[in-house]
Amino acid sequence: MRTNAHTSNNARYAFTLVELMVVVLLMGIVSVTVLPAMGNVQQMREGAARDEVVRFIDVAKARALASGEPVGVEVGLQSSSLSMIRVIETGGVEIMTDPLAGGQRRVFVSAMYSGVTLEGMLNGDGSNGSGTIWFDYEGTPHMRDQFGAFESLNEEPVEIEMSSSEIILVHPHSGFVEVQ
Repeated sequence: MRTNAHTSNNARYAFTLVELMVVVLLMGIVSVTVLPAMGNVQQMREGAARDEVVRFIDVAKARALASGEPVGVEVGLQSSSLSMIRVIETGGVEIMTDPLAGGQRRVFVSAMYSGVTLEGMLNGDGSNGSGTIWFDYEGTPHMRDQFGAFESLNEEPVEIEMSSSEIILVHPHSGFVEVQ
């Protein structure tokens, strides 16, 4: 009799084949619904990063229009950063401070949006690599040297390539910002 009680206790704690199949089926359904959602998260990050870069460029252009002084957006490809800079009186440039936050006007794209980076930049003079997009008092993009001295108006659009393969264009003469 004791053997029968022991055997019935073991049977009570086992799973049936039907229960195992139900668990496997539920795990399959969950994985099919969660994996596409994870892809959507990355797409949302890339879109938000792109919008942040466009917004940052637009703010710099608006700042130049409002102040009547040249304002630049320095694009750092290695650090995947954007910095808003201005020409200082003694010659040279400096990163502007944010009057609300009190810190520098700088955005680190990869830190804010995990997995998203700035991949490339084609400057208005045709050169590749990190550089600066300058805007004058009319919002026109132009080139300046490292000391902030005016060089020339942009004849070609500035292109910033994101890791999502999207390209942000800043058109010459108008300063219009567009995403391709």
